[in-house]
Amino acid sequence: MTAAWMPKAALAGGGASRRALEKRLELLEQQNQMLEQQNRAIQSRLSAQKAEIDALKQQVEGSAKPVSSLQQEVPALKQRVSQIERKQSELPVEVGFRTGWGDSPYRMPGGFFWGAYLNHLLVSHEDGIPGGFLSGELMAGVIMGNHASTTANLASILVPALGAQSTWLDTVEIQPTAQYHLEPALLGYPELAWVKPYVLAGPSMWITLMTTPVVVKGNVAGSGYRHTDANFEAGGVFGLGTELSLGRLQVPAIQGILDHSSVGAEWRYNAMANGEGFNQYAGSIALGW
Repeated sequence: MTAAWMPKAALAGGGASRRALEKRLELLEQQNQMLEQQNRAIQSRLSAQKAEIDALKQQVEGSAKPVSSLQQEVPALKQRVSQIERKQSELPVEVGFRTGWGDSPYRMPGGFFWGAYLNHLLVSHEDGIPGGFLSGELMAGVIMGNHASTTANLASILVPALGAQSTWLDTVEIQPTAQYHLEPALLGYPELAWVKPYVLAGPSMWITLMTTPVVVKGNVAGSGYRHTDANFEAGGVFGLGTELSLGRLQVPAIQGILDHSSVGAEWRYNAMANGEGFNQYAGSIALGW
């Protein structure tokens, strides 16, 4: 009995082991399929990432070309900025004041001169003016002449017994001129860009005012008044000068004002149509915008 049962039991145990192995194989196949699916998903993601990387590389390469182009344009841009800065120093409108010394016509002594002017840019080197620019100026001024003892007054002529009397000659002038300003920076001297020498010429009008001695004396109304004889003359004026930009001083607190300001020195010769002529010398200060 025992011997006959044992083979059957062994067969039964062998069948159970086989089924366990088959089940184990099925699990392994399922795991293998899952791993294959995960691998395919990973490969798909890697392919997508590679495509993104390639696209980013193309974008980087595409952006590198504009950057390279911009780098090549930087010198030209710097030059343009320099031109704009220089252009800013050529302010189109300038208001200024001059003061100094002026001779007088008719052999009368000269005296203190002061005047005001408006200067406006007309054409620049960009318009074809070589080496600088052309501006137009309108100046009005007066020479407060000193006194001289002379009979060239109505009182001495009408009453010869008075003899020579102290007489003053003041000269009012109105002068529209054209001015050519030289720009050293355009001639290859950028270190002298703050200096602008110029020449000028134009028509002129003068009103000369000669005073007579005091007519009314004493503590009465009108006492101390001097009668004035006026004379009008036309002619021309020419001269030269230089203008210095104050922007060169580099004072941060007021740099904005200095960049728009200048000082200068000037000489003019006044030639009247009647043959009289006289010099005047002046310093100037101006503000442009």
